[in-house]
Amino acid sequence: MGQPVQTAESAATRPLSRKRRQTQARLLDAALDAFAERGFHGTSVEEVCERAGFSRGAFYSNYSSKTELLIALYYRQSERVLAALDKYALPAARTADGDFATMVTETLTSVPHDRRWFLVNAEFALHAIRNPAAGASFAAARNKTRAIFAKHVTEVVEQMGLELTVSADDLARWLFALNEGGVTQAYVEPDKLAPHELTRQMAPVLLAAVTRPASTPS
Repeated sequence: MGQPVQTAESAATRPLSRKRRQTQARLLDAALDAFAERGFHGTSVEEVCERAGFSRGAFYSNYSSKTELLIALYYRQSERVLAALDKYALPAARTADGDFATMVTETLTSVPHDRRWFLVNAEFALHAIRNPAAGASFAAARNKTRAIFAKHVTEVVEQMGLELTVSADDLARWLFALNEGGVTQAYVEPDKLAPHELTRQMAPVLLAAVTRPASTPS
């Protein structure tokens, strides 16, 4: 069984120059377009470089492989979801403005759906299932994002004087599964569902079912 591939997450923790950040952003944008159009396996490193306007040297000075580049794309998308949580849920919780279910649902549905990212993420999930090394890296990236999301949700719950009847990690896993599954159905049946429609319908029901007023110490 292969070892987990190196991910961009560790590299992201090191300070980057402005030029390096710009280079990585252009490579990520080019990869997103290429992977969505031609597929992960159908896209070469050379094609990503050509689209981004860089040499292979520039690519390999930032990413060791296409898989690492794909992991970096996942982290970038995850950061947008977490930023939405910071924007909508946490400030509202601190001022007690709104209800918990609405705030978290708004967070999940506020990030604009992107057909390109949906295609890339779906293909990477299949690649991760078939390839143990890629699977370990994909799982690690998802676990990290889910842990941060769960931590933020816990803060919102506590700020609002509530408590969860399930673990925050379980709730985050259920919400991610609901959102991803709903978007999948919307793309398969666009005449039946709009992206995020199922999340808007079902997330409030789920969130209401797993929260209650916090118990006071006796």
